[in-house]
Amino acid sequence: MSETMPKTKMIDGVEHLLCESNMTYYPTTTVDKTTGLSYTLDPETFIYLPALSVEEDTRDVGRWGRLRHKYLRENKRRILTKLIDTHKLTDHLIEVNEAAEKQMEQLETEMMEAEGVTEELKATDQMKWVQMMNSIRARAEEIVLNNLIYA
Repeated sequence: MSETMPKTKMIDGVEHLLCESNMTYYPTTTVDKTTGLSYTLDPETFIYLPALSVEEDTRDVGRWGRLRHKYLRENKRRILTKLIDTHKLTDHLIEVNEAAEKQMEQLETEMMEAEGVTEELKATDQMKWVQMMNSIRARAEEIVLNNLIYA
């Protein structure tokens, strides 16, 4: 009378799976000591497959970072691929966003001083102040786009 063997078994604290074709237990996971990569045993084929995982970076890259990402995706695929492959894309986009925000603030301040856009003007002629601020903001954005985003 043959005794049925369990499909899984713990050996030295590691789960093993029974291959019924040769009646041998194989560890369900293993690590290659030369590469450090983990492998998981496929229970149907009994082939070890790399246990690859990609950790999603969920940090906010901001408006300028999103614009930079779009530009790289549409115009500079090699640079984008290199940044993705080296896991530096999110850091790059955050750096671009921070630099763009800083440059925007600096440009707006300089242009406001040069063109006499003050709180006093805002209090006396709001429409003119809004018009001038919209113009300043548009010109500053154009400079940032050309200096940082499309560079």
